[in-house]
Amino acid sequence: MDKRKDKRFAKKLHVKLSSGSSISWGLLCDVSENGLFIRSNQSYKIDALIDIHVFMPDNSIIFLKGVLRRITEMAEQHRKFGIGVELIEKNTAYENFLKFLDGQTKKLAQTQSSSRDNEVVLL
Repeated sequence: MDKRKDKRFAKKLHVKLSSGSSISWGLLCDVSENGLFIRSNQSYKIDALIDIHVFMPDNSIIFLKGVLRRITEMAEQHRKFGIGVELIEKNTAYENFLKFLDGQTKKLAQTQSSSRDNEVVLL
């Protein structure tokens, strides 16, 4: 059973993370209205405040702030740590990004449903 309350979207985007004097790069793996999951080469402390720069495909950057809530070690992968971040500051650009992802998800579901309706069953 999934404990998450917000709808999540899988999306791979590069991010820059900073907390205090620590700066690292990571890969955004999924997003929701109130949180992110990021793979990073660097670990941070639980409850650390994190500034996040999300590099969008159109070369724009979305600036977010969050609190690190969970760390998972992923030693077998290039990016060694999975970081769960609760967002505490987001902006209109992020909200528009989520609406775009939700629209893509709904279009995909409609396309799949439509193609199933057109299937022919041969006996």
